[in-house]
Amino acid sequence: MLPSVDWRTAASCSRAFIRGGPRMSPEGALDVVTDLRRHADHAIELVADYTGLTPTVQARVEVVDRVRWSHINITGLRRLLSGLGADEDRDVSNAAAKVTGVQAGAVLAFLSSRVLGQFETFSTDTGRLLFVAPNIVEVERRLRLPTREFRLWIAVHEATHLMQFTAVPWMRDYFHGLIGTFFAATESEESSASQLGRAVRRALSAARGDEPDSSTDVMDAVTSAEQREAIGRIQALMTLLEGHAESVMDGVGADHIEHVALLRRRFDRRRAHPGALQRFLRQLLGLDAKLRQYAAGRRFVDHVVAERGPAGFNRIWEGPEHLPSEAEIERPEDWVARVLSDADATVRHGL
Repeated sequence: MLPSVDWRTAASCSRAFIRGGPRMSPEGALDVVTDLRRHADHAIELVADYTGLTPTVQARVEVVDRVRWSHINITGLRRLLSGLGADEDRDVSNAAAKVTGVQAGAVLAFLSSRVLGQFETFSTDTGRLLFVAPNIVEVERRLRLPTREFRLWIAVHEATHLMQFTAVPWMRDYFHGLIGTFFAATESEESSASQLGRAVRRALSAARGDEPDSSTDVMDAVTSAEQREAIGRIQALMTLLEGHAESVMDGVGADHIEHVALLRRRFDRRRAHPGALQRFLRQLLGLDAKLRQYAAGRRFVDHVVAERGPAGFNRIWEGPEHLPSEAEIERPEDWVARVLSDADATVRHGL
Protein backbone atom coordinates (compact mmCIF):
# COMPACT_ATOMS: atom_id res chain seq x y z
CA MET A 1 0.00 0.00 0.00
CA LEU A 2 1.44 3.36 -1.02
CA PRO A 3 1.82 5.93 1.74
CA SER A 4 -0.55 8.89 1.92
CA VAL A 5 1.50 12.05 2.21
CA ASP A 6 0.40 15.66 2.45
CA TRP A 7 3.25 17.08 0.37
CA ARG A 8 2.34 20.69 1.10
CA THR A 9 2.74 19.96 4.80
CA ALA A 10 6.05 18.21 4.07
CA ALA A 11 7.33 21.23 2.14
CA SER A 12 6.25 23.79 4.73
CA CYS A 13 7.66 21.75 7.63
CA SER A 14 10.92 21.22 5.80
CA ARG A 15 11.30 24.97 5.20
CA ALA A 16 10.46 25.70 8.84
CA PHE A 17 12.93 23.16 10.24
CA ILE A 18 15.89 23.86 7.95
CA ARG A 19 18.60 25.76 9.77
CA GLY A 20 20.70 28.47 8.22
CA GLY A 21 24.03 27.73 6.61
CA PRO A 22 27.44 29.34 7.10
CA ARG A 23 27.72 33.09 6.71
CA MET A 24 28.72 34.22 3.23
CA SER A 25 28.46 37.50 1.37
CA PRO A 26 26.38 37.48 -1.83
CA GLU A 27 29.61 37.77 -3.81
CA GLY A 28 31.16 34.90 -1.86
CA ALA A 29 28.11 32.70 -2.42
CA LEU A 30 28.22 33.40 -6.16
CA ASP A 31 31.91 32.47 -6.22
CA VAL A 32 31.13 29.15 -4.50
CA VAL A 33 28.41 28.33 -7.04
CA THR A 34 30.68 29.16 -9.96
CA ASP A 35 33.54 27.16 -8.47
CA LEU A 36 31.41 24.07 -7.80
CA ARG A 37 30.02 24.11 -11.35
CA ARG A 38 33.55 24.24 -12.72
CA HIS A 39 34.69 21.39 -10.50
CA ALA A 40 31.63 19.34 -11.49
CA ASP A 41 32.43 19.66 -15.20
CA HIS A 42 36.06 18.72 -14.56
CA ALA A 43 35.06 15.79 -12.34
CA ILE A 44 32.76 14.32 -14.99
CA GLU A 45 35.66 14.32 -17.47
CA LEU A 46 38.04 12.75 -14.95
CA VAL A 47 35.58 10.02 -13.95
CA ALA A 48 34.81 9.17 -17.58
CA ASP A 49 38.53 8.77 -18.28
CA TYR A 50 39.16 6.76 -15.12
CA THR A 51 36.19 4.37 -15.30
CA GLY A 52 35.82 4.00 -19.05
CA LEU A 53 32.11 4.78 -18.71
CA THR A 54 30.43 7.12 -21.19
CA PRO A 55 27.04 8.77 -20.44
CA THR A 56 24.25 7.97 -22.88
CA VAL A 57 22.04 10.83 -21.61
CA GLN A 58 22.91 14.29 -20.32
CA ALA A 59 21.83 15.05 -16.78
CA ARG A 60 21.55 18.55 -15.36
CA VAL A 61 24.08 19.81 -12.82
CA GLU A 62 22.73 22.18 -10.16
CA VAL A 63 24.35 23.94 -7.21
CA VAL A 64 21.62 24.45 -4.61
CA ASP A 65 20.95 25.63 -1.08
CA ARG A 66 19.27 23.51 1.60
CA VAL A 67 15.73 24.64 0.86
CA ARG A 68 16.13 23.99 -2.86
CA TRP A 69 17.62 20.54 -2.17
CA SER A 70 14.63 19.66 -0.01
CA HIS A 71 12.17 20.96 -2.63
CA ILE A 72 13.78 18.88 -5.39
CA ASN A 73 13.63 15.73 -3.28
CA ILE A 74 9.99 16.34 -2.38
CA THR A 75 9.24 16.75 -6.09
CA GLY A 76 11.11 13.53 -6.81
CA LEU A 77 9.39 11.51 -4.09
CA ARG A 78 5.98 12.77 -5.17
CA ARG A 79 6.74 11.88 -8.80
CA LEU A 80 8.02 8.44 -7.75
CA LEU A 81 4.90 7.59 -5.76
CA SER A 82 2.65 8.91 -8.51
CA GLY A 83 4.45 6.69 -11.02
CA LEU A 84 3.94 3.71 -8.74
CA GLY A 85 0.19 4.27 -8.70
CA ALA A 86 -0.47 6.80 -5.97
CA ASP A 87 -3.63 8.77 -6.69
CA GLU A 88 -2.63 12.43 -6.84
CA ASP A 89 -6.28 13.46 -6.74
CA ARG A 90 -7.19 11.64 -3.56
CA ASP A 91 -7.87 13.60 -0.37
CA VAL A 92 -4.63 13.94 1.58
CA SER A 93 -6.02 16.40 4.09
CA ASN A 94 -6.65 13.65 6.64
CA ALA A 95 -4.68 13.55 9.88
CA ALA A 96 -2.56 10.54 8.89
CA ALA A 97 -1.39 12.19 5.67
CA LYS A 98 -0.51 15.38 7.53
CA VAL A 99 1.44 13.45 10.16
CA THR A 100 3.35 11.66 7.42
CA GLY A 101 3.98 15.02 5.77
CA VAL A 102 5.40 16.43 9.01
CA GLN A 103 7.64 13.38 9.38
CA ALA A 104 8.86 13.62 5.78
CA GLY A 105 9.54 17.34 6.16
CA ALA A 106 11.48 16.82 9.39
CA VAL A 107 13.64 14.07 7.88
CA LEU A 108 14.40 16.14 4.77
CA ALA A 109 15.24 19.16 6.92
CA PHE A 110 17.76 17.11 8.87
CA LEU A 111 19.29 15.58 5.75
CA SER A 112 19.43 18.97 4.02
CA SER A 113 22.17 20.07 6.42
CA ARG A 114 24.17 16.84 6.01
CA VAL A 115 24.12 15.99 2.30
CA LEU A 116 27.06 17.38 0.32
CA GLY A 117 25.99 16.10 -3.08
CA GLN A 118 23.47 13.74 -4.64
CA PHE A 119 22.55 12.23 -7.96
CA GLU A 120 18.77 12.57 -7.71
CA THR A 121 16.98 10.11 -10.03
CA PHE A 122 13.27 10.67 -9.51
CA SER A 123 12.35 14.29 -10.28
CA THR A 124 13.32 14.28 -13.99
CA ASP A 125 13.59 11.73 -16.79
CA THR A 126 17.39 11.96 -16.88
CA GLY A 127 18.19 12.63 -13.23
CA ARG A 128 20.19 15.58 -11.96
CA LEU A 129 23.44 16.07 -10.12
CA LEU A 130 23.08 18.27 -7.04
CA PHE A 131 25.72 19.98 -4.92
CA VAL A 132 24.53 21.55 -1.65
CA ALA A 133 26.79 24.59 -1.47
CA PRO A 134 26.32 25.65 2.19
CA ASN A 135 27.07 22.13 3.44
CA ILE A 136 30.25 21.85 1.40
CA VAL A 137 31.45 25.23 2.66
CA GLU A 138 30.52 24.33 6.25
CA VAL A 139 32.47 21.05 6.15
CA GLU A 140 35.57 22.50 4.50
CA ARG A 141 35.67 25.28 7.09
CA ARG A 142 35.08 23.02 10.09
CA LEU A 143 37.66 20.43 9.00
CA ARG A 144 40.10 23.06 7.70
CA LEU A 145 40.36 21.43 4.29
CA PRO A 146 42.05 22.79 1.15
CA THR A 147 39.05 24.28 -0.64
CA ARG A 148 39.85 23.54 -4.28
CA GLU A 149 40.94 19.98 -3.60
CA PHE A 150 37.99 19.15 -1.35
CA ARG A 151 35.43 20.47 -3.82
CA LEU A 152 36.96 18.50 -6.68
CA TRP A 153 37.17 15.36 -4.52
CA ILE A 154 33.48 15.56 -3.56
CA ALA A 155 32.58 16.35 -7.18
CA VAL A 156 34.35 13.18 -8.32
CA HIS A 157 32.31 11.08 -5.88
CA GLU A 158 29.03 12.50 -7.14
CA ALA A 159 30.14 12.41 -10.79
CA THR A 160 30.72 8.68 -10.33
CA HIS A 161 27.08 8.29 -9.33
CA LEU A 162 26.11 10.29 -12.40
CA MET A 163 28.08 7.82 -14.56
CA GLN A 164 26.47 4.84 -12.87
CA PHE A 165 22.99 6.09 -13.74
CA THR A 166 23.63 7.68 -17.15
CA ALA A 167 26.28 5.40 -18.66
CA VAL A 168 24.69 2.09 -17.58
CA PRO A 169 21.49 1.95 -19.68
CA TRP A 170 19.48 -0.34 -17.40
CA MET A 171 20.51 1.09 -14.01
CA ARG A 172 17.86 3.78 -13.52
CA ASP A 173 14.90 1.55 -14.45
CA TYR A 174 16.33 -1.28 -12.37
CA PHE A 175 16.71 0.97 -9.32
CA HIS A 176 13.21 2.37 -9.69
CA GLY A 177 11.90 -1.17 -10.09
CA LEU A 178 13.43 -2.16 -6.75
CA ILE A 179 11.71 0.81 -5.12
CA GLY A 180 8.43 -0.28 -6.68
CA THR A 181 8.92 -3.81 -5.36
CA PHE A 182 9.35 -2.41 -1.87
CA PHE A 183 6.09 -0.48 -2.00
CA ALA A 184 4.23 -3.39 -3.61
CA ALA A 185 5.20 -5.76 -0.80
CA THR A 186 2.49 -6.69 1.69
CA GLU A 187 2.51 -4.58 4.81
CA SER A 188 3.03 -6.39 8.09
CA GLU A 189 0.20 -6.57 10.60
CA GLU A 190 2.87 -6.23 13.26
CA SER A 191 3.84 -2.71 12.13
CA SER A 192 2.62 -0.56 14.97
CA ALA A 193 3.23 2.51 17.02
CA SER A 194 4.64 0.32 19.79
CA GLN A 195 7.28 -1.08 17.42
CA LEU A 196 8.16 2.43 16.31
CA GLY A 197 8.45 3.42 19.95
CA ARG A 198 10.88 0.56 20.56
CA ALA A 199 12.95 1.74 17.59
CA VAL A 200 13.11 5.24 19.07
CA ARG A 201 14.13 3.89 22.48
CA ARG A 202 16.88 1.73 20.98
CA ALA A 203 18.08 4.66 18.87
CA LEU A 204 18.34 6.71 22.07
CA SER A 205 20.31 3.88 23.69
CA ALA A 206 22.67 3.78 20.72
CA ALA A 207 23.12 7.54 20.89
CA ARG A 208 24.13 7.20 24.56
CA GLY A 209 26.51 4.39 23.64
CA ASP A 210 24.50 1.71 25.47
CA GLU A 211 23.88 -0.28 22.25
CA PRO A 212 26.64 0.72 19.82
CA ASP A 213 26.00 -2.27 17.55
CA SER A 214 22.23 -1.92 17.40
CA SER A 215 20.88 -2.11 13.86
CA THR A 216 17.25 -1.39 14.72
CA ASP A 217 15.90 1.62 12.89
CA VAL A 218 12.55 2.95 11.73
CA MET A 219 12.53 0.70 8.66
CA ASP A 220 13.02 -2.42 10.80
CA ALA A 221 10.13 -1.38 13.02
CA VAL A 222 7.51 -0.55 10.41
CA THR A 223 8.18 -2.90 7.48
CA SER A 224 7.10 -6.44 6.71
CA ALA A 225 9.38 -9.40 5.98
CA GLU A 226 8.66 -8.99 2.24
CA GLN A 227 9.59 -5.34 2.38
CA ARG A 228 12.78 -6.08 4.28
CA GLU A 229 13.74 -8.57 1.57
CA ALA A 230 13.26 -5.82 -1.01
CA ILE A 231 15.31 -3.48 1.17
CA GLY A 232 18.09 -6.09 1.19
CA ARG A 233 18.30 -5.96 -2.62
CA ILE A 234 18.28 -2.16 -2.57
CA GLN A 235 21.01 -2.12 0.07
CA ALA A 236 23.17 -4.51 -1.96
CA LEU A 237 22.89 -2.20 -4.98
CA MET A 238 23.55 0.95 -2.98
CA THR A 239 26.53 -0.67 -1.24
CA LEU A 240 28.05 -1.39 -4.64
CA LEU A 241 27.36 2.11 -5.99
CA GLU A 242 28.68 3.86 -2.89
CA GLY A 243 31.74 1.65 -2.69
CA HIS A 244 32.49 2.26 -6.36
CA ALA A 245 32.22 6.03 -5.85
CA GLU A 246 34.54 5.86 -2.82
CA SER A 247 37.11 3.88 -4.79
CA VAL A 248 36.95 6.20 -7.79
CA MET A 249 37.24 9.41 -5.76
CA ASP A 250 40.46 8.18 -4.17
CA GLY A 251 41.75 6.68 -7.42
CA VAL A 252 41.22 9.93 -9.30
CA GLY A 253 42.50 11.83 -6.29
CA ALA A 254 45.78 9.92 -6.33
CA ASP A 255 46.53 11.44 -9.74
CA HIS A 256 44.88 14.86 -9.49
CA ILE A 257 44.59 15.86 -5.80
CA GLU A 258 47.79 16.46 -3.88
CA HIS A 259 46.38 16.09 -0.37
CA VAL A 260 43.89 13.27 -1.01
CA ALA A 261 45.19 11.27 1.99
CA LEU A 262 44.52 14.26 4.25
CA LEU A 263 41.02 14.66 2.84
CA ARG A 264 40.24 10.98 3.37
CA ARG A 265 41.59 10.93 6.92
CA ARG A 266 39.69 13.99 8.11
CA PHE A 267 36.50 13.12 6.24
CA ASP A 268 36.38 9.58 7.63
CA ARG A 269 36.93 10.98 11.12
CA ARG A 270 33.89 13.24 10.61
CA ARG A 271 31.78 10.24 9.63
CA ALA A 272 32.98 8.11 12.52
CA HIS A 273 32.51 10.59 15.37
CA PRO A 274 29.06 12.25 15.30
CA GLY A 275 27.59 14.02 18.31
CA ALA A 276 24.90 12.45 20.50
CA LEU A 277 22.04 14.04 18.54
CA GLN A 278 23.62 12.95 15.26
CA ARG A 279 24.03 9.39 16.58
CA PHE A 280 20.38 9.29 17.59
CA LEU A 281 19.12 10.54 14.24
CA ARG A 282 21.50 8.33 12.25
CA GLN A 283 20.34 5.28 14.20
CA LEU A 284 16.66 6.20 13.92
CA LEU A 285 16.84 6.86 10.17
CA GLY A 286 19.13 3.94 9.38
CA LEU A 287 21.97 6.19 8.23
CA ASP A 288 24.56 4.10 10.06
CA ALA A 289 23.77 1.38 7.55
CA LYS A 290 24.70 3.82 4.78
CA LEU A 291 28.05 4.46 6.45
CA ARG A 292 28.70 0.73 6.55
CA GLN A 293 27.87 0.61 2.84
CA TYR A 294 30.80 2.87 2.06
CA ALA A 295 33.28 0.52 3.74
CA ALA A 296 31.82 -2.80 2.57
CA GLY A 297 31.32 -1.59 -0.99
CA ARG A 298 34.82 -0.14 -1.12
CA ARG A 299 36.33 -3.47 -0.02
CA PHE A 300 34.35 -5.32 -2.70
CA VAL A 301 35.37 -2.96 -5.51
CA ASP A 302 39.03 -2.87 -4.48
CA HIS A 303 39.18 -6.67 -4.24
CA VAL A 304 37.70 -7.23 -7.70
CA VAL A 305 39.92 -4.60 -9.32
CA ALA A 306 43.01 -6.05 -7.64
CA GLU A 307 42.06 -9.56 -8.78
CA ARG A 308 40.80 -8.94 -12.30
CA GLY A 309 41.58 -5.34 -13.18
CA PRO A 310 39.25 -2.53 -14.28
CA ALA A 311 37.88 -4.36 -17.30
CA GLY A 312 37.00 -7.32 -15.13
CA PHE A 313 35.20 -5.08 -12.67
CA ASN A 314 33.29 -3.31 -15.45
CA ARG A 315 31.60 -6.61 -16.33
CA ILE A 316 29.36 -5.68 -13.40
CA TRP A 317 27.58 -3.08 -15.57
CA GLU A 318 26.57 -5.55 -18.31
CA GLY A 319 23.26 -6.45 -16.70
CA PRO A 320 21.41 -6.79 -13.38
CA GLU A 321 22.32 -10.47 -13.26
CA HIS A 322 25.95 -9.42 -12.75
CA LEU A 323 25.21 -7.37 -9.64
CA PRO A 324 26.56 -8.84 -6.40
CA SER A 325 24.23 -10.12 -3.71
CA GLU A 326 24.59 -8.97 -0.11
CA ALA A 327 26.54 -12.16 0.60
CA GLU A 328 28.83 -11.57 -2.38
CA ILE A 329 29.54 -8.04 -1.20
CA GLU A 330 31.03 -9.60 1.93
CA ARG A 331 32.79 -12.35 -0.08
CA PRO A 332 33.84 -10.77 -3.37
CA GLU A 333 35.72 -13.91 -4.38
CA ASP A 334 32.31 -15.61 -4.72
CA TRP A 335 31.21 -12.92 -7.17
CA VAL A 336 34.43 -13.32 -9.14
CA ALA A 337 33.87 -17.08 -9.33
CA ARG A 338 30.24 -16.62 -10.44
CA VAL A 339 30.63 -13.84 -12.99
CA LEU A 340 34.19 -13.79 -14.25
CA SER A 341 36.34 -16.33 -16.02
CA ASP A 342 40.09 -16.59 -16.31
CA ALA A 343 39.85 -14.84 -19.68
CA ASP A 344 38.69 -11.72 -17.88
CA ALA A 345 42.08 -11.11 -16.28
CA THR A 346 43.39 -7.86 -17.68
CA VAL A 347 46.00 -5.16 -17.34
CA ARG A 348 45.46 -3.18 -14.13
CA HIS A 349 45.22 0.48 -15.07
CA GLY A 350 42.44 2.94 -14.24
CA LEU A 351 39.08 1.67 -12.97
